[in-house]
Amino acid sequence: MSKEFFVVEDCGRFALYAPRKGFLMEIDEEEKNRLGSLINSSDFSIEKLLIFFPEIDREHLINKNVWQDEFAGDDGEFYPNSAVLFPTFDCHLRCIYCYSKAGEQKINMDYSVAIATIDLIVDNARSRQKNTCSLSFHGGGEPTWNWSIFQTSVNYFQKKGRENKLKVEVNLATNGMLSDQKIDWIADHMKTVQVSLDGMEDIQNFQRPTAGGYGSFNAVFHTINRFLKKGVSIVVHSVITEKYINRISDIVRFLATNFPCTTLHLEPAYCCGRGLSAGQQFPSHKLFVQGFSKALEIAKQFNVELMYSGASPRLAELHKNFCGVYNPNFVITPTGLVTACHEVADPTHPLADYFIYGYFDHLNNQFVFDQQKIKRLRKFGNDVNIICGECFARFYCAGDCLAKILNSKGERSTPILNPRCKVNQELMRYFIFSKLQKAPKRKTNEET
Repeated sequence: MSKEFFVVEDCGRFALYAPRKGFLMEIDEEEKNRLGSLINSSDFSIEKLLIFFPEIDREHLINKNVWQDEFAGDDGEFYPNSAVLFPTFDCHLRCIYCYSKAGEQKINMDYSVAIATIDLIVDNARSRQKNTCSLSFHGGGEPTWNWSIFQTSVNYFQKKGRENKLKVEVNLATNGMLSDQKIDWIADHMKTVQVSLDGMEDIQNFQRPTAGGYGSFNAVFHTINRFLKKGVSIVVHSVITEKYINRISDIVRFLATNFPCTTLHLEPAYCCGRGLSAGQQFPSHKLFVQGFSKALEIAKQFNVELMYSGASPRLAELHKNFCGVYNPNFVITPTGLVTACHEVADPTHPLADYFIYGYFDHLNNQFVFDQQKIKRLRKFGNDVNIICGECFARFYCAGDCLAKILNSKGERSTPILNPRCKVNQELMRYFIFSKLQKAPKRKTNEET
């Protein structure tokens, strides 16, 4: 039985936290000791808590608007109504940490795979009586590199949506190496675009050089500004490496100053792909948390949302999926393979057997799925409550990125060995006590 009530500690302060109940309350050390081991029992409940703390204003302390994402479960049928296309493995850049080593393989998706993907998700949405359908473009490589397939896919998807009276959503993650003509076309077809920019010119040019070894900063900076002038909402994605771990505040201030009212998404670089080959290390989790926490205050000054994938100040938002991998995601590679993970798109990847669960059959013009692999992916999701059952941060990170904690035998590593787990826990701790700072004072018996 996984734990539902937690006592979270921080520098001599204590919080009683029950995420599923939307319950958060600061307690003192004496109260923590009174509760003792009781909160670890499987039948402990809010009702029993009120016996210990009858002065609690129940309606005031329990958030009734807890939101939780969907999870298909072991036996749910697989009818995806959203997809991610990797139009290519090629790229303009040679980012030092790229998980896919983009640009080293010159492979492009063909028309039949893209069209079949769109037909499938639209048909599923219609047959399952869904009124929404989404198509995302990612990599792999740079999605817009294969411009003809990218443009054709967007046009075809939006046309199919109109014909079937569906609300369609198109998303793009790009390196920002775009001509004005392409920027303007994208702006006419999308509301939100994610652009990768790692910060100031020296950082961007070092971490994200072009294939020819030149800087990419000027081109990407121009792209973001042009998108903003066109009314496109921008998410700026920045990777923090060990080399620049002490410059997080500077990076956020620079981005927020130049691109106010955007969303900034920071992630610590992970040792995989090109980064693994170059011997990069995961940046200090302590310095990342410290830098991120300070940068939050800077972001607020510019009306900028600062986010990280493994933790959030939205304590009433609970996840059963870190990224949708357990449902699983429907990601199609340039060769027509179907994977649940962006990072595992090559059949030679050590984890390919666990994430690649299908392929496009060109002869019969249809996708073929391995249902046993889908069931196994979903079981990984059910295992989170067992492996991470004692962790108060699991309700948002949902066990974190499966590709980063699974070994080649299909076994989860001990969570504490994953440096992202430390980041997730410490940031959630920060968000919990920041929330309590703003909470109304608790009434005591003498005050009631």
